[in-house]
Amino acid sequence: MHERSGSRRLVLSGWAACLLLAAIGTGCTSEKPAAKPPRLVAQFGSRVITRDEFLSGFAKANYREARAYLEDMALQKVIMQEAKRSGISFTHAELANYVQELKKAYGSGHFDEYLSQSGLSYAEWLNQAKSDLIRSNLIDANVTEKVKVSDDEMSEYYANHSSDFRVPRRVKARQVLVQNGETAKQILRLLSRRKRSFESLAAEYSVAPEAAQGGDLGWVKRGDLPVELQTPIFELSEGENSKVVHTSFGYHIFKVDKIKESRIPPFDEVKDKVRAKVFAQKAKVRYDEWVKELKRKWKFKLFPEEIL
Repeated sequence: MHERSGSRRLVLSGWAACLLLAAIGTGCTSEKPAAKPPRLVAQFGSRVITRDEFLSGFAKANYREARAYLEDMALQKVIMQEAKRSGISFTHAELANYVQELKKAYGSGHFDEYLSQSGLSYAEWLNQAKSDLIRSNLIDANVTEKVKVSDDEMSEYYANHSSDFRVPRRVKARQVLVQNGETAKQILRLLSRRKRSFESLAAEYSVAPEAAQGGDLGWVKRGDLPVELQTPIFELSEGENSKVVHTSFGYHIFKVDKIKESRIPPFDEVKDKVRAKVFAQKAKVRYDEWVKELKRKWKFKLFPEEIL
């Protein structure tokens, strides 16, 4: 009896010791290893991007290089933090217009198809659009609105890059397209004898979409039409008809109504294009400077070696 009582005291004292040790942060059972801290791939201010967060985004993104995606992902987050700090937002009218423009960019009836393929809900897509609009407004305030283009800058740019504005040689052409070679030869005979006008023959015989317009292809330059049509058209003189040209589309007869030779337009004619070119160059420089300022301000750091 004495022995059993002593054994019970030993067991109870053992449990008491365990409770005491547990109270001061230890225990009598084997300790579990501490959870590993998340691996960080980017840091800016008090914010971080973990490796898991990066990999989740990269799997869905259309990027080939992980480093490029990491840079862009972190920068977009920094810009959003800066926008919040600066109180940048948008009006309901701005959002409505922005959403309308985005939907228009997907093409008529293709927006729902895009959502389905992307796996995004409309609410998720709208949240992305809101973030993009906030970032855009911040960039406008810090970049776009600060870029000014002077007349002297435009004149200098045009003087050094006038050939960039060269207008290529263009012709105003017509065609008759038929599926039968004999019909094409008959039409050519009528044209050579001046029995019928090209326009009337195109309207009557051509199976091409522009037949009702007298076969009018409009003003075209090299590269606008399939390669097999370019040579016969651009070899013609003004007012000249071609021979019968056989292509994969059928049998063609072409006519060139007018020709505009290649030229470099004067400054006043391309002034708006010159302004856009100079503005784009200066905006790029200003944007790069602004991004450097942001990175320095937010103590922007990347750890691409943690991706692997």
